[in-house]
Amino acid sequence: MSDPYAQHLADLHSGFEAPANVIVAAAREVTASPIRSKARIVHGEANEVYRITFESQLHVILRIARRAEEVFEKEAWAIDRCRRLGMAVPRVLSLQRRQTEAEPLELCFLEMLPGQRLSDSLDLPPDTLRTVVRELGEQISRMHGIGPDELDDGGRFFEHDTDDFLAMEAEFAQLAVQAGLDRPAVERAFRFCETTMAGPDPRRRLTHNDFRACHVLVHEGRLSGLIDFGQVSIDSPINEFAKWDYWEAPALPVAWLREGYGDQSLFDDAFESRFAALRLANALWVLRWYALTGYAAGAERAATSIQRYIAELGLD
Repeated sequence: MSDPYAQHLADLHSGFEAPANVIVAAAREVTASPIRSKARIVHGEANEVYRITFESQLHVILRIARRAEEVFEKEAWAIDRCRRLGMAVPRVLSLQRRQTEAEPLELCFLEMLPGQRLSDSLDLPPDTLRTVVRELGEQISRMHGIGPDELDDGGRFFEHDTDDFLAMEAEFAQLAVQAGLDRPAVERAFRFCETTMAGPDPRRRLTHNDFRACHVLVHEGRLSGLIDFGQVSIDSPINEFAKWDYWEAPALPVAWLREGYGDQSLFDDAFESRFAALRLANALWVLRWYALTGYAAGAERAATSIQRYIAELGLD
C-alpha cells in the first residue's frame, strides 16, 4: 500500500482474524438465513469489522473486540439511549461473547445504515456538506442533553470515567520534545490548560468522544447515521467540537456544527478558551497514541498541530 495510513491500519489489523466458523455460529443468533457474502472493512484502529449480507437480504455490520470486556455493552446502552432521542444511529442486533482456542472475543452485530462515510464524501458540493454537518450538530446536541444524573442503569459504565490528562504531563511533555517541540512552550501550554480547566466542569454530559467524519454516514446528500460509539463517555460537550476541529478543519468547519447545535448557550464567554485547551489536549493524546502504535506520519501531524495551537495562544 502506498498510503502510509492504510499501511498503518493493515499492520494493526494483521493480528485480527476471528475463525470463520465462530463468525458463522454467531451469525445464526441473528438470523437463520445463510451468509451470502462477507467483506472485511479496515477503517478503524481497534476492532475487526465485517460487512455481512445474508441470503434474506439482511445487511449487517459485525464488530469483533479483543481484550475489552463489556466494551460493546457500554456502546449498546449509549446507542439505545440515542435511538430513544430520535438520533440516526444503528440498531444493535446481537451482543455475544465467544471463546476461541486463542482468546475470548466480544461480538456486536449492528444494523447497516445506508450511505458512505462523510470523510469519503468531501467532493460533495459545499452547500451539501454544510447541510450534513449542521444536521450532525443538531443530532449531537440531543445526546448532550443526557447528564450524569440521567444515566439510569448505564451509570455503571462511567464509574471510572476520569480525565488524567494533567496528571500525565511529564509523559506528554517528553513525547512532545521527542517530536521536536520546545519544552518550555509545551509546559506553558500545560499551565494554560490547567488554569482554563480548573474546577469541576458543570456541563459534563454524555458524549460520543470519537467525533470524526469517518464515523458519520451520508446518503443522498443528507446525514444518515452516526456510528462507532466505542469511546462514549461523560465529558464536556466542548470536547466534541475540539476533536472535530482537530480532525476535520478546515474542510468541515466547527462553525457549521455550531449552526445546527440545539443549545446555543454552550457557546458562552468561556467556550473559546475551553475549546482551545481541549483541542490542545486532544492533539497531545493523538501524539501519544501514534507514538505508541508506531504511526510516524500521524505523530508528525499531531506535533505540527500542537505547535500551531501553542502559537495561536501566544505561548511559543
